[in-house]
Amino acid sequence: MPTTTTARDAISATSRLYLARAVIALAWAGLLAVSLSSAGTLTADSDLPLLAVVLLILYPVLDVAASVLDARTQEAVGNLGDRRAQLVNAGISTITAVALIVAVIDGPATVLRVFGVWATLTGLIQLTLAIIRLRAGLPGQVAMIISGGLSTLIGLMFFAQAAREELMLTGVAGYAVGGAILYLVSTVRLRRAEANRA
Repeated sequence: MPTTTTARDAISATSRLYLARAVIALAWAGLLAVSLSSAGTLTADSDLPLLAVVLLILYPVLDVAASVLDARTQEAVGNLGDRRAQLVNAGISTITAVALIVAVIDGPATVLRVFGVWATLTGLIQLTLAIIRLRAGLPGQVAMIISGGLSTLIGLMFFAQAAREELMLTGVAGYAVGGAILYLVSTVRLRRAEANRA
């Protein structure tokens, strides 16, 4: 169990990271929705707007950066298990970014399948990490447990959507908004815990 000072540092760093992730995810979702609004009805063979292509590839890249930052934070406070899990998550997101470069050329259905795999895998990792952190005494993890569970389910839904004739990539933006809301909830809870420790 970390010392009081170390626990306070972990709470503070984690709350800042959660807040940054929430803000970035909301901005990304808004930009994606705007970029897709001009595309009309999408099918498996539709071409995606250039801005949407850039944003779709950028999202997992942002997750790589956030995972690496979280891994460094966890290493600094001695949570080596969390560090390893975050590095695995960064690896999965790196592979996802590369897969999306191929997927955007193939079309929206392939994009949905790649996001489906990514959402499912990262959701399971987030769920596992949140449970580990909750058991270690780090507050604000219930929202992350919900987020991880929902991410896993939504990933499976993306697979089902990819088989339809008309495709809705705006669901990916909605997925990011839902995650952002849960990150904000966790940020508030962590900051309350930080204030109580102080």
